[in-house]
Amino acid sequence: MNNFNLKDIESLTGIKAHTLRIWEKRYGHIMPPSSAGKHRQYDNNDLRHILRISSLYHNGVKISKIADMTAEEIASSTVNMDEKTNFEVFITRLVEFTLELNEVGFKRLFSELKEMMGEENLYMHVIFPFLSRIGNLWLNGNVVPVQEHFCSNLIRNELLLSIDQITQKTKYNNSEIKVVLFTPETEFHEIPLLFFNFLLKKLRFKTIYLGTNCNNQVVEEVIRKTEVNTILIYLITNFNVTSSQDIVNLYNEKFSDLNILYAGPGFRNAVSEQQKTCIAGDLTTIINYFKKN
Repeated sequence: MNNFNLKDIESLTGIKAHTLRIWEKRYGHIMPPSSAGKHRQYDNNDLRHILRISSLYHNGVKISKIADMTAEEIASSTVNMDEKTNFEVFITRLVEFTLELNEVGFKRLFSELKEMMGEENLYMHVIFPFLSRIGNLWLNGNVVPVQEHFCSNLIRNELLLSIDQITQKTKYNNSEIKVVLFTPETEFHEIPLLFFNFLLKKLRFKTIYLGTNCNNQVVEEVIRKTEVNTILIYLITNFNVTSSQDIVNLYNEKFSDLNILYAGPGFRNAVSEQQKTCIAGDLTTIINYFKKN
């Protein structure tokens, strides 16, 4: 059983703590009772109920109308919501499925959204914001590792399947850019890297995918032995023994003749004056970089 404070609830639902307090005061009967004392604490069941309220609210249902509903009616209404809803609803439903370790529900919703939105929009507007919320809960100790691994592995498997499908049906021209993708040593977050591998293949770029936690010597050997003209290095945590700036300096020096994209929040504070390099801290900048080529 997990315990969540009001800040956690705000992060997970996208509803400001101030608004939640007003709801608690005005419509107390629909909100779970908070623990005694100054700091509110909610358990898994409380969070599940609040997520359902949030889903209805983000779907345009007025809070005064939700206040007239029973807990059973609220749960039933979220299940039966139509597809013309917004991203916040999808994110909160994925959070709920993750906390319940509900694989069937998670995969069903993922499949429906993929069909409705397309994969690029799904990842940009739902999956990555969802992973950010789960990551924050994990850092604060409110999600156990099994829950984080549960959702990450489901998403990873979906990406691998999509990459395989594109690889089998795509025909490349010899003139197209060839990109090598990897994360530096001690960086193990793979989903963003897999997403860019998928996106690049969709854009008909040839890719060499090296994966996570790559040794510099191995990377250098691969680049020297292949006709790579672009490097994508992705970094999230920046917990590396080598600083992000040192990584930039190293690859700028070794591969000054190649295009290098230093991507991800781990490189936000790094700088590069080399003409063929680009430092992109956000997903949109990274996507636009390749769409222009």
